[in-house]
Amino acid sequence: MHLLTKGFMEDYLCWYAHGELFVPNESMEEWLVGSTSTASSMHEVGNENSNPYRNMVMDAMRMSEGNVSECPIIEEEPNADATRFFDLLKDSNEPLWDGCTNHSKLLAVAQVFTIKSDHGLSEAGYDKIIEWARSILPEGNRLKENFYAAKSMMKPLGLGYQKIDMCPNFCMLYYLENAELTECMTYGHSRYKPRTGRGKTLMAYKKLRYFPITPRLHRLFMSPRTAEHMTWHQSHHAVDGVMVHPSDGEAWKHFNSVHPHFSAKSRNVCLGLCTDGFNPFGSFAAPYSCWPVILTVYNLPPGMCMRLEFMFLSMVIPGPSSPRRNINVCLCPLIDELTQLWSSGALTYDISRKQNFVMRAALMWTINDFPAYGMVSG
Repeated sequence: MHLLTKGFMEDYLCWYAHGELFVPNESMEEWLVGSTSTASSMHEVGNENSNPYRNMVMDAMRMSEGNVSECPIIEEEPNADATRFFDLLKDSNEPLWDGCTNHSKLLAVAQVFTIKSDHGLSEAGYDKIIEWARSILPEGNRLKENFYAAKSMMKPLGLGYQKIDMCPNFCMLYYLENAELTECMTYGHSRYKPRTGRGKTLMAYKKLRYFPITPRLHRLFMSPRTAEHMTWHQSHHAVDGVMVHPSDGEAWKHFNSVHPHFSAKSRNVCLGLCTDGFNPFGSFAAPYSCWPVILTVYNLPPGMCMRLEFMFLSMVIPGPSSPRRNINVCLCPLIDELTQLWSSGALTYDISRKQNFVMRAALMWTINDFPAYGMVSG
């Protein structure tokens, strides 16, 4: 009756919990064939968490993944997206003008972007500042001539975001198949504010800002400073009874036992989600509840995964009221992207191994206070 109503365990293709030997990749299978004594001892215990010697062998093989003498690393050229990214990064070394030593082309554009953001400059104001700056810079300078050109330069770096109109009552997003609707399907609330004059563009009552997570995960593998740390959660030496990282905990080990094909590849990404409401205008201002949703990469060592630059803002749910139980509506773009990363993954270039691989990701857990936990859990 349980099998009829609930079905069998999802993704349980290898019966490792019932005595079948789990082989995560071909290199390990070849290694086990040559070591019959090790293979027979691993057959004796079905659950990989119950045999510390089996864990020791699995950890050793994962640590040497890609470095086994029988399976040398084959260097590959970056894929098309990675190539475009590396080409754009060359701007960080290109001087703003010939002979300039303290400003690069990318640095100048990023600094002016920051000034625009911090002080709320309009696009017209930005263009006026750039026009004046180019007039006093040496001939042949490489500063982008206007806001549109600068934005076109920055966008391929993966720093953009999506604006998604939403119902002010958090009933629905005007997204995917509902992108062309002009009224809420639940209460019939208009999508756009009434026009105040001729030629005015349509303004939605509420907008959700969504920052895709996949490009930022790509950059972790494409940067030499972080790529080698993205397998730390599996390669570090764990001491029994000592928890220095979430990967040493029982929850993580249970996840690995349920999804062995995912955990067998050390470059797959494990994420945590956190969200809470706050008033961006201060505690003495009018009541306002804005909800940022932040993702943390748990592949990294403890000293890195909690640093600000590795805590990725994925969306900002606007106020002034809390989304309450309809927060799942707001999370739809993130859920769709995480589902894509879990099921089919994304082609990624690992600069530390100079290889292209399919990166998959899993949301391990959420961390919230109790009111937010009640909302996120439904």
